[in-house]
Amino acid sequence: MATAPARGRAVAVRGRSIPVVGPSRRDPRLWLSAVIMTLHVLGQTVLGFKVSIAQILVTIAVGALVDAVMTWRHQHVLVWPASGVLTGSGVAFILRANGTDHGDWWSLNGIHFFVIAVLLALLSKYLVRPGGRHLFNPSNVGLVWALLVIGPAHVFPQYLWWGPNDAGVAVSYGVILVGAFFILRRVRMVAMALSFLIPYTVLVGAFALAGRSFIAIWHDGPVSGASYWFNVALSPEVLVFVFFMMSDPQTAPRTRVGRVLYGSATALVAAGLLFFQPTEFGIKLAILSSLTVVCAVVPLIEALARRIEGPAVDIVAVTGGAARPLRPRLRAAVRNPAIIAAAIVAVAAPLNTAALAGNDQLILIERGLTGEANAQ
Repeated sequence: MATAPARGRAVAVRGRSIPVVGPSRRDPRLWLSAVIMTLHVLGQTVLGFKVSIAQILVTIAVGALVDAVMTWRHQHVLVWPASGVLTGSGVAFILRANGTDHGDWWSLNGIHFFVIAVLLALLSKYLVRPGGRHLFNPSNVGLVWALLVIGPAHVFPQYLWWGPNDAGVAVSYGVILVGAFFILRRVRMVAMALSFLIPYTVLVGAFALAGRSFIAIWHDGPVSGASYWFNVALSPEVLVFVFFMMSDPQTAPRTRVGRVLYGSATALVAAGLLFFQPTEFGIKLAILSSLTVVCAVVPLIEALARRIEGPAVDIVAVTGGAARPLRPRLRAAVRNPAIIAAAIVAVAAPLNTAALAGNDQLILIERGLTGEANAQ
């Protein structure tokens, strides 16, 4: 929901006064955008990211335009498209197109893939709204479906490995951790982040001890042992996912207990999906898909959290209305197109991600054995 326009801030169009809402320094999304843009700059200058400046700018512009138009259509207010800017920036931060090399500053190679991803992201926000609240994290669901539908022959996610532990990677970790310190505290998501990271790092460590490994184009031979654990558990990409994607207050549960359950559930789903993945592409999709799955069941998580917390929780404050009996809610749910769409997404995403474990073409791509068709 957009912030109410400040008194007196308006523009006149054909004699009609149109309220205007600009960016606010108190909006956490502004600070989050600053963190992601700083990482974009590092990626272009010292980290060798395979994405062009033009791809980044066009994706952000499309996200901002779509968000501004949809907000205008629903509210007839000109609002700074903070969500669209953040969604476009997030998509461009992770998505990569076959054939783009670091240094192709103004290349528009594969730009239609970026546009598709950001459109999927924002359409999910405005169309899949059971109960009037968007269910999925826009960047997350756009990336998951772009990577699954377009496929590894054309697109791939940013590598888990950002290069050797040099100054550029160290600065990136610093930017991520400092940004997380301020942003997570402001949106009250510290407990959520810890509830994901603790079980997730333990489970990935157990997988490494059990001999699990994965193939990545940036590594000669399978990645295993301590390298498996570090790259899958503590990669900058994973920290960005936890601190800046999972922490979206609009799609996470509203209570502390709910957020702890949400973080823990996402960790368990991510670990379960990535255990069987033999490639970096599959592991990255497993991590991203875990959030898609858990976001779909956030209403159930909130209901469980209310039972755990007991009567101390104000039902009206948390849910926006009085609690309704379960059976009428279930009957209404099966007739709601938004809930049906959410269920399809929540089931299809993990199933298609799991199927990547048997994708021989993907293994060849990760080994660099597909010649000019190699997407990475």
